[in-house]
Amino acid sequence: MAKPAPAPAPVDPKVALQKKVNTKVIMTNEFKGGLIVGVENSDQAKVAERVGARGVVVVGTVNAAFANMTTTADPAVVRDILGSVLVPVIGRIRLGHIIEAKVMEACHVDSIDEHEGLTQAADEGIEKFSSNIPIIAGVQDLKDSLKAILQGASMLRTHFKLKEDKPLIGETVKVLTKIADEIEGLNGKTDAELTTYLGGIKYPLAGLKNIIKTKKFPVPLFAEGGIILPTDVAMVMGLNADGCIASSLVFKVPDPKRRIHSMIKAVQYYNNPAKLINYLEDS
Repeated sequence: MAKPAPAPAPVDPKVALQKKVNTKVIMTNEFKGGLIVGVENSDQAKVAERVGARGVVVVGTVNAAFANMTTTADPAVVRDILGSVLVPVIGRIRLGHIIEAKVMEACHVDSIDEHEGLTQAADEGIEKFSSNIPIIAGVQDLKDSLKAILQGASMLRTHFKLKEDKPLIGETVKVLTKIADEIEGLNGKTDAELTTYLGGIKYPLAGLKNIIKTKKFPVPLFAEGGIILPTDVAMVMGLNADGCIASSLVFKVPDPKRRIHSMIKAVQYYNNPAKLINYLEDS
């Protein structure tokens, strides 16, 4: 008589969670070295895909009937975009809005961008570990970044300020510069000094040391905010961004296809002005 199969070994919840986290970071790492484009509809998404965008993010909907409140995009629009392109589609939700996150996941988007630029639903972001897909968080400095990673963010992006509803590239540059300066400022610090810096942030000391050594986070950091020109792209890439998110305003220029293509090339050639200049003319 055959022996019964042995019972499966119990799964350590911590190990299972770490595997889930690792899987989601592997997914967002696919965006590195590329351009993500903000889109409002499937036609724009198709243009972005055709010229080589690494992904698209569906921007929020402005509701003029409610004091211009900005919410997540209509699920019908999101589904239409998902059915029109093969590149990853990111759904944007309001900060702290658990239900919008669940709706986007039910739409089968590839990632979620919890965005402070939309009308906020809460002061704090949603819990991110339980999500089956990556969630992107906005950050303004090093401590913000460490907190977001601890909360389960699989990707970071610069948290930009708005002026007259227009993102400013200068604010994006300030955030990237601040993060780089703060990391450099911790170089050579003792364990005790690093612990003092962290304060109440429970980020592993070994992890912080690795960030200081490599000048990189364990998740991608993308630049967003006022990025509508190839030169903007080249500037933020030179500030240690892992990639860029282009504003949907690129579709307001006379030739969006050419502009997006030039921005993608700027990601590639940001530190090679001789090659970059070829993509600046008439872009």
